[in-house]
Amino acid sequence: MRVDVILDPGTSPWEVKELGLLAEHYGINAVWSSNYPSSRDPFLTLAPLALASTHIRLGPLVVTAYEQHPFKTAKALATLNELCQGRANILIGGPTGVNAAMGMGVDRMVGRVRESVEVVKAAGPGKPLNYKGKIFQVWNYQPTWATDTPPRIYVGANKPQMMRMASRVADHIMVGDPLPVRFASTMAMLDGFLADAGRTRQQVTVSGLVAWHIKSDGAASVAEARQQLALRGMLDPWYLDEFLTPDECSLVDSNRNAFFKAYKNRTDVVPGIPETILQKLVDNLSLAGTPADLDSHIERLLALGRLGLNEVALKLHDDQAAAIRLIGERVVPALH
Repeated sequence: MRVDVILDPGTSPWEVKELGLLAEHYGINAVWSSNYPSSRDPFLTLAPLALASTHIRLGPLVVTAYEQHPFKTAKALATLNELCQGRANILIGGPTGVNAAMGMGVDRMVGRVRESVEVVKAAGPGKPLNYKGKIFQVWNYQPTWATDTPPRIYVGANKPQMMRMASRVADHIMVGDPLPVRFASTMAMLDGFLADAGRTRQQVTVSGLVAWHIKSDGAASVAEARQQLALRGMLDPWYLDEFLTPDECSLVDSNRNAFFKAYKNRTDVVPGIPETILQKLVDNLSLAGTPADLDSHIERLLALGRLGLNEVALKLHDDQAAAIRLIGERVVPALH
């Protein structure tokens, strides 16, 4: 299983370069820049690393199908891919906080993502791209300067509609917060959709975004994980019912704002949610604890690998250099 890291959205281009080169030294597969409403441009942030590195992959995550026309996304990605000589990635997905920042709705989500992926995939140095979709159109786009080695285009998918679409148009799929107890059914769903599309799992890379909070201070680790629970995209009852009771799922669902306030205020206190539920959420949706707990977390990732996960993208927070060293020394060799 390949190991990627997702850098904190506050990471500067110069820090991305240094952290990316450190990750490259430790054999990490890819570095992702986070695309948040208040973060730097996720493509430009990667430019110094693209020029300085030799083999690590790199790309922005998540570029929504709402924030810009896929023509612009294709141009930005092709430019990044030229800078890094064919090592660029991108994760295209549905609505995020960027939508709210732009005052945009979430209409035709699956169709927008599908057409965005189709445009970006088709944009290359070959024949001119002419695309007429129901939402987007592109005429006579031919980047003759683009690198022959195409970038890797990931689609963010968790629920059935997005997974069905991704199985038809994507070569790389990223799921959020994969649970070992649910991942078998996720892969069975994907296999069914792939079969319907005349494809097999061998034609698709499956990656999983997993929150990393391992620290030498166990209490600080758990506190950070609790602060970040609002960003665990699967705070939905349909996903949590594998480890929470129906009443607990309902309580979490009705207190979503409390999780967002905890994230915004950088506190691990989530009013209205009992400690027992918070601990269950941390235990199931994050990798938290100290390096002494790492063996059990590695086994969890290996279990996901046995079920079909090809890559894991570990979402980092503070002290990213220490996290990369620990991942490189302990996780990469264990999962290789």
